[in-house]
Amino acid sequence: MKRILFFNDCFYMGGTEVLLLDILNHLAEKQCEVTLLIPNPSERNKMLSEVSPKITIKYIYPKQPEGFKKKFYKNLSIFFPRIYAKKFGINEKDYDLIVAFKDTFYSIIFSRMNVRKLQWVHTQPFERDYGSHSLKEWIAMRLNEYHLYKMRKSFNRYDEIICVSDSCKNKYMDIYKKTVRKTDIKVLYNAMNLSGIAEKSELTVNDIPRFDGTLFIVVVRLSFEKTVDRTIKMTRKLLDEGYDFRVMILGDGPQYDNLKKLIAELNLEDKITMYGRVSNPYPYMRRADWLLCGSSIESFSLVLLEAISLGTPVIATDCGGPEDVIARGKYGMMIENSIDGVYTGMKTALDKPELKDYYNSLASENLTRFDYNKWIAEVDRLLGVENL
Repeated sequence: MKRILFFNDCFYMGGTEVLLLDILNHLAEKQCEVTLLIPNPSERNKMLSEVSPKITIKYIYPKQPEGFKKKFYKNLSIFFPRIYAKKFGINEKDYDLIVAFKDTFYSIIFSRMNVRKLQWVHTQPFERDYGSHSLKEWIAMRLNEYHLYKMRKSFNRYDEIICVSDSCKNKYMDIYKKTVRKTDIKVLYNAMNLSGIAEKSELTVNDIPRFDGTLFIVVVRLSFEKTVDRTIKMTRKLLDEGYDFRVMILGDGPQYDNLKKLIAELNLEDKITMYGRVSNPYPYMRRADWLLCGSSIESFSLVLLEAISLGTPVIATDCGGPEDVIARGKYGMMIENSIDGVYTGMKTALDKPELKDYYNSLASENLTRFDYNKWIAEVDRLLGVENL
């Protein structure tokens, strides 16, 4: 029986976690012994309840480390990965294959293990600005820069690196060109089992705005690179120009409070609704007229496929992965990666409502490019379980 370890840094509601959930539950029906390892228990790991009971779930820490202990363990994992693994009972002899399903500092730990290793890449890297104005900031930035260097260097110890889009691979080659061999990087577009989404979208929810006009929806983790503030600011601008519409924002993250404050400052509380983390976003997506992705960086954006499958056309910035999902504007509206681009996209959708039917007429053609059965068969091949 093949023994496989999957590591992910959390199990919140996100595109990466949805994919991993599909893979885990698929493998549960094969002759495999599968373990999911995540850092620590958390009430935010809500998707764990959907993991098959045949999957073993383990944690590195009994609870999330804080303060000095958190920094100490991070540096231990980076500078002394074998000692870290031994301390926390991560034994390479227990597994035939290790899959780091997200590229994080933990990748360094698994890169040192003498078994077959795969590194999945769901993020699009970008150059950091290490400018600072104090000695303390300078030291912190230099240390973080070295941490990133160690992480990049570890990638060459993996047997294969799987990127989820061409733009993701190209960006990796631009930044990691001195540490990663191009021949070791494979592109495997994301796909997901869409069969249950339609059913979930029909469940009744009572907090969708009662509004007959255009309704935009944003479904995203609220982190700085998702630049949701673009949508909020351009909502104010378009309303001031006489347009009338509503915006729903679903998601949680470090920028939640800042975005909520911005909505209040721009007097948009009756135009934009923030829902936080929603376990079932599909009824909201089905009700919306357009899904808007205004991010500055995206590696793939699985939510675009979900929206398209529900008959909700998409508007996406030219920020990486979406160009593969909508074929550079063939299957959805692609806009400039800027705040002006978000303005233009929203304005075009408001001025030309017929575009909604146009893009929906192409949805089936587009979705065939992301066939779930072909995707899971390729995953099986990568994991070496295609004959199990």
